Amino acid sequence: MNVSSVNCFNPHISCVKQPAFTGYYEVLKEGARTSVKTLQEAEYLFGDLISEIDKDVMITKTPFFDTIKNIFSERGLKGLFGILSKSTDSNRRVEDLVNTARKENIVQVAKQRGDVLDVTSYSSEPHDIRLGFGAGLKKGYIEFYTDKKGNLFVDRTYGDDFISTGLYSDTGTKKVETISYGGGKPDTTYYNKDGTKPFFKNWLFGGTSVEPIF
Repeated sequence: MNVSSVNCFNPHISCVKQPAFTGYYEVLKEGARTSVKTLQEAEYLFGDLISEIDKDVMITKTPFFDTIKNIFSERGLKGLFGILSKSTDSNRRVEDLVNTARKENIVQVAKQRGDVLDVTSYSSEPHDIRLGFGAGLKKGYIEFYTDKKGNLFVDRTYGDDFISTGLYSDTGTKKVETISYGGGKPDTTYYNKDGTKPFFKNWLFGGTSVEPIF
């Protein structure tokens, strides 16, 4: 595994030395198994995935890929979803991408022996646009999306393990995290914007879900 370089793919975040793993799958696998604590970390992960797809000549890309790549490079992750969540945009290709996703539910943007990057939408809600990175025939899946308030979510699956992390749109700190290891029952923890855990909210709604008894 090769560790190197500085991630300056996105001009909206500061350039700091980050581990860059050789190959798209290595980035995906590491990202699917690593916690995302802040919006900046989500930006780095998304940027690394896009960068690895971009330079891998073995991955087939559609013109929609360049649309996503260029918007992310210019406006960052929040800006990208801000544009995708609008019903119309001055960029015709964005309109075509969103309309196709709403009509067909899924648009394949990049592939190599299976899906690599897909855009999905399962409703007509403006925020219901998801960007999912797959591993083809290998394990690992990472999906980025926002809720109606603009909070960003990053869902990671690796084997039977699943982690969903929600991040506040304004502070970029962790809002909620749901974890399920080995296919077990999910455990949810809520966070305040300053990183503390709201006792009563976690007491009432957090923890491991309990199946009702009939």
